[in-house]
Amino acid sequence: MKKGLKCTLVTLLSIAVVGCGAMSVVSGVQWGQAKKNVVTAKENLEDARQESADSEQERQKIRNKISEENGKTFQIDESLYKMKFAPSENQQSVACVYCTSPDGVYAALGSSYAVASDLNGPVEYFVTNGHVVQPHMEQNYSICVILENNQQVPCEVVFYQFDANLDMAVVKLSQPTTDRKACLIRSSSSVQTGEKCTAIGYPDKSRDIDPTMNYDIASQTVTSGVISKADVVPNGVAYHTFQHDSFISHGNSGGPLFDENGFVIGMNTLIHKNSENVNFAIHSDSVKAVLDEKGIPYLTSEDYLAQINAEIEGEKSAFEEEKEKTIKKLNKELEAIDEASDVAYYEERVSTRQNEVEDNKLMMFIFAGGAAVCLIGLLVVLFVRGGGEVDDGLKSYLVCTRGVFAGMRYEVTKQTMTIGRDRNTCTIVFPEETPGISSNHCSIYFDMRTKTFALTDNGSTYGTYLADGRKLTKGVPESLEPGSTFALADKANEFKVERG
Repeated sequence: MKKGLKCTLVTLLSIAVVGCGAMSVVSGVQWGQAKKNVVTAKENLEDARQESADSEQERQKIRNKISEENGKTFQIDESLYKMKFAPSENQQSVACVYCTSPDGVYAALGSSYAVASDLNGPVEYFVTNGHVVQPHMEQNYSICVILENNQQVPCEVVFYQFDANLDMAVVKLSQPTTDRKACLIRSSSSVQTGEKCTAIGYPDKSRDIDPTMNYDIASQTVTSGVISKADVVPNGVAYHTFQHDSFISHGNSGGPLFDENGFVIGMNTLIHKNSENVNFAIHSDSVKAVLDEKGIPYLTSEDYLAQINAEIEGEKSAFEEEKEKTIKKLNKELEAIDEASDVAYYEERVSTRQNEVEDNKLMMFIFAGGAAVCLIGLLVVLFVRGGGEVDDGLKSYLVCTRGVFAGMRYEVTKQTMTIGRDRNTCTIVFPEETPGISSNHCSIYFDMRTKTFALTDNGSTYGTYLADGRKLTKGVPESLEPGSTFALADKANEFKVERG
């Protein structure tokens, strides 16, 4: 070896020994600090996990509340919305109409029911049959409505018709009373055969049994049955009636026939002369037509229920709005808690610190090994003659077997070839969108002395792998024999080294 070259090599190798030794010391110090950083990172991770566990408990509580809110359904408070009336309540709408001859002798009596525009206000109009008030209209008998405590309130007849077309009358009290309440009238057109019904009134057969009855509410008789036919025109008359089997007798005339919800559907008028179970009630629509004609106020079940349904819908809308508002508020609380801690961030920090430990440990051994190698090289230069590279005349190639460069062939020399996405530093440049490829992924060159390829991972994110699946350590060259393969990130980007 020439003296000048030998001196140069000795100088360079001496500098390398000193530099590698110094770097190994620095790496050792950094290795120790990195181990301390791992301990701190693990403590932070445990704190984050505990915070996350506490947050998860809070989140679960809120999720349970959200589930509970979603499960809530609107329930009607029946105490606030009265949808039907019991017979005992309907009795408060019924009163006895009584006619007396000038000499004070009983002439006729019947039943009636109150109508008004206020369900809970005073009443003054009562509907009854025309034949109940006939003695008053045709013989000038006195007429009154009997209320509680045997109170006989004089009244006047404001409508009267007793013929084949209609048997109806309306009387007006001399003064309004609160002893009775208005009833609700349902359209008879909606009544179906087979519906349950109830008749309330003052049948004379009750008086035969109880001669002391004084025609107050307690004296009324309540009987039930069904609508046998929804539309019947009995012999001898022209008006439409319901046929029903609720028990009635003389004295029930003019009294109301209620449906099962307590709404008036008819006015009891006729009984079959040969059967007490075949009875007839004038349709409520016929009664309403007269009330409308005379301008007499009354309440319909349809209007009443429509108002209640409107109120219920309003309550339901308010309920749903409040429910939605509550769920939105809970979801915001849930989102806030979800952002309270990020365990994944601290796990990544621990992983990063552990990698720093391994990297500094590796660098320490690399520099120490480099110092030892340089020292050996120095000794070789000082005490050994000869050496050098031997060119065997073959060329070295890098062949892409899979990926975007599949089929491409690149010549590899002793000059380092870099592979990655950085156009400024890489020899083989992958497209920017290629998954798994780092900017400066790895590098390769051919060692003429050992006749092998030297592959080094340059700190890639997703790693460089050999054919046996082993991942290269960052910065540590790996010798590859011709015919070997390696992959960048995964098998999708595979290369093979060849000579020829």
